[in-house]
Amino acid sequence: MFPMAIMLPCHTMKLQDVRIVAFDNDGTLYPSGEEIGKIVLAAHREYVAQKGLDLETPGHEWVKAMIGQDAKHFYPAMMPGQPPEVVADFEAFCLECETTAVFDNPGLYAGAHEVLAQLKDAGKILVLVTNGGTRYVKSVWDAAGYGRYFSASYPFEPPDYLTKGERLSLAIAEWGELPAVMIGDRESDKTAAAYAGAAFIGCRYGYGAEHELDGAHAVIDTLAELPGLLLPAGVRIE
Repeated sequence: MFPMAIMLPCHTMKLQDVRIVAFDNDGTLYPSGEEIGKIVLAAHREYVAQKGLDLETPGHEWVKAMIGQDAKHFYPAMMPGQPPEVVADFEAFCLECETTAVFDNPGLYAGAHEVLAQLKDAGKILVLVTNGGTRYVKSVWDAAGYGRYFSASYPFEPPDYLTKGERLSLAIAEWGELPAVMIGDRESDKTAAAYAGAAFIGCRYGYGAEHELDGAHAVIDTLAELPGLLLPAGVRIE
């Protein structure tokens, strides 16, 4: 049996009716705040030492709190006061370390593979909508085997650098129509869902603060709760 999710009473949309299921990545499917976060900090320490920069490396909790920010915010925040060319150079250096670390640490949250397979087998269209950049997201896609489940990926990428809401709207337009649902752990996921007219399921186990999930259609503590929310009982695979 699947555990019960906490349903918030302010919505009327039937989650079982959604056809398109959009997932955030970090803090939703992939626990990047742990090993990958440590690698990011190690890369920062190495880079500032190599370049002789007078910058203090932030702590692990800072990195976890920043997960969900796009590259235009994340990397400049790690290089405060530095010119754009230094920020870009650090981003490239850090991405080398991140992508290597992803292949060394490909594991998803418990139950993720099983849940993704169940949703796909039930006829849901799965898309990945994340603020991660193209190279990082591709490394997770390849390492975790996302291609088995997802129809497409919508990372934060040039030339347009669309917002998460704009990319969610694009995914819905390309793969069907509403109703759809966005699943994520941060306020940016909730905002994207509202922008695109989708439902929102918040993930309490991720990196967001509790208040970021206020107003969600449902809040879950584990991925194992999703089939009970999104699939009619007759098509669930126990």
